Amino acid sequence: MADWQGNDCRFVLVGTSHSGNLGAAARAMLTMGLERLVVVAPACSVDEQALAMAAGARDMLAVAEQHAGLVDAVADTQLCLGLTARPRRDGVPALTPREAAGMIATEPGPVAVLFGRERTGLTNDELACCHRLVHIPANSAYPALNLAAAVQIMAYEIFIASAEQQGDDHRAMLTREATEKLATGAHLEGLHRQMERLADHSGYAARAPREVMLRRLRNFINRARPTVDEVDLLRGILKRVLP
Repeated sequence: MADWQGNDCRFVLVGTSHSGNLGAAARAMLTMGLERLVVVAPACSVDEQALAMAAGARDMLAVAEQHAGLVDAVADTQLCLGLTARPRRDGVPALTPREAAGMIATEPGPVAVLFGRERTGLTNDELACCHRLVHIPANSAYPALNLAAAVQIMAYEIFIASAEQQGDDHRAMLTREATEKLATGAHLEGLHRQMERLADHSGYAARAPREVMLRRLRNFINRARPTVDEVDLLRGILKRVLP
């Protein structure tokens, strides 16, 4: 945001299949002062429909970052939030957009907000990249929220939360996140790989189902939001233990 004191907030669209949604998302973001759009493995291209839906945000759409995979798109982020259609996943309640926006507004480092495919959303593996999940409450009889509408809701909440936060910078400086350097997505990915090796080496991973166990372990670490020093400590210990 042009007037936001936060370091960086990007919206990441994963596997978008309708080009119009690319343009509509860019327009929704720009109206709320968010200008960094990232596109991961899209199933469509920026065509005339995308440009038409973008309206005054065409320039932003033209310079949107493109990535083949999600891991690279969030490698440098310190906070990654993923939108989900379920209010709870793996027993963990998802934040509301307002709660998520409040968290983003006080975050000093790079933030990514992930939006999944129009029909199927984000996969379990993609959600496993997230520190927190976000659920937009809707009519239970028809919870069919359009991708661009979800982007608009999140952008609005972030806009309001960041505006309120500017009047209370001192409170933000007292948070743990503002005083300690948090591990980035790339740093955490290295720890996840070592933990997976430990699970295999110890024989624990042989207990079925392996993928569920590893996903829960990853979610546990991500929710803790460890600092760089804490991750380095764990990785140092694991390096001594693993062959």
